[in-house]
Parts: sequence; structure tokens; C-alpha cells
Amino acid sequence: MNHDVVLHQWEISPFCQKVAKALHHKGIAFDTVNYNGALGAKVMGLSKVGKLPVLDMNGQRIQDSTRIARYLDDTYPDLPRLYPLDTQQKALVELWEDWSDELLYFYEGYFRVNDPVALDAAVAVSSAGRPAFERRILKPLFKATLSIQVFMQGTGRMAKADIEAEFLRHLDRINLVLSTTGWLVGSEKTIADMAVGAQLAEVVRTSDAMRPQVLSRPHIAQWLQTL
Repeated sequence: MNHDVVLHQWEISPFCQKVAKALHHKGIAFDTVNYNGALGAKVMGLSKVGKLPVLDMNGQRIQDSTRIARYLDDTYPDLPRLYPLDTQQKALVELWEDWSDELLYFYEGYFRVNDPVALDAAVAVSSAGRPAFERRILKPLFKATLSIQVFMQGTGRMAKADIEAEFLRHLDRINLVLSTTGWLVGSEKTIADMAVGAQLAEVVRTSDAMRPQVLSRPHIAQWLQTL
């Protein structure tokens, strides 16, 4: 491990997992610091935004998964790329990445907060290694925070049946795109795959209800194993 490169993360966060996948893709060794349970109070001191992921690297502290991914390509252009050099393919990658971060995330969040099994699983991961009383405190806080986010974005105001139906349509579209080359854009893995894959991987990890739906799409199931 490289103690000069540190990823500060919520282990349960798809954005943090996106960055971890990007670092692995680049072949950059790193350490992680998980802010489980009450340790989450320290996050506000890591950056002005007060959110994770945060990456310490080369004497710098970079916040936000997309900014980190761009920094990695700019700083290490000779390592396997996250964004293609071809401008048209790069634009497509950025569209997928933005769609994942700004829309797909709220489906993942909705299932997590409205499925008691998924919520318990998320809280268990988020409080791993911490005292049991922190889990009791974390669960209502986690649920309230995520519920507000999903509601304000709009997904949380939709009927449950409509949300599930639209999510399945998204899965079908992703599965269709992957059927061509096995990747979302072009013939190689990009940050688009890591961003979308990280969101779906968290659905698979925590949602008993949606896991079969994700993994029943053969191209998605195979693709997730490569990420």
C-alpha cells in the first residue's frame, strides 16, 4: 500500500467506490480511511464541501469523484486512461458519468432508504467496526438524510411502482449498450463503466429486492464482475 496516497471514504458510497476503481485501473496503490459511525463527524474537516470522497495525493487534497478522476488522468496520462483521448468518445463517457452521478444515484438511494433490508445492510456496512450504540444512532440519521436528498431531487416524490419500472428500463438500456463491446463506450473500460458500475454494485450489495433484477441482465452481471 502507498501511504502517500490516501482515499478518505464512506465505504458504502458509490462515489468513493468509483474513485477506488479508478485508482485500481491506474495501478496506483493507496490506503483507505473509512469514516464509519461517529467517525463521520470528522468529514467536515476534510474539505470545504464537507463530503467524501477526498483523495490525498502528491501533497494535494482533492474532493469530488469526477474532479479526482480528471486529476488522475491529467497527472498520470501514461497510465491506463479513465477518459478516452478521442474527443467524441470522451464526450460520451462524460455524459454517462454525469448521468450516473446525478440521476442513477437517486434510484440507488431510493431503494436503500425505502427497503428495510437494504437500509439495515447499508447501516451495517457504514458502522462496521464501531460500537453497537452508534448503529442505533446512525440508522435514523442515515435514513432522514437520504430521504431528504431523494425527495428534494424528485425521485422520492414518484410512486413506488413508477420508480421501479423506470429503473428496470434503465437496466435494460445499460444491458443493451453493453451487448456490443462489453463496455459502455468504445472497446475499453472507462470512468463511465466505473461510475455506473459503482452505483449498481451498491444496489446488488444491499437490496434484496433489486439484486435479482440487476443480475438477471446477463451483460450487466458479467460486466460487474470485471469492475
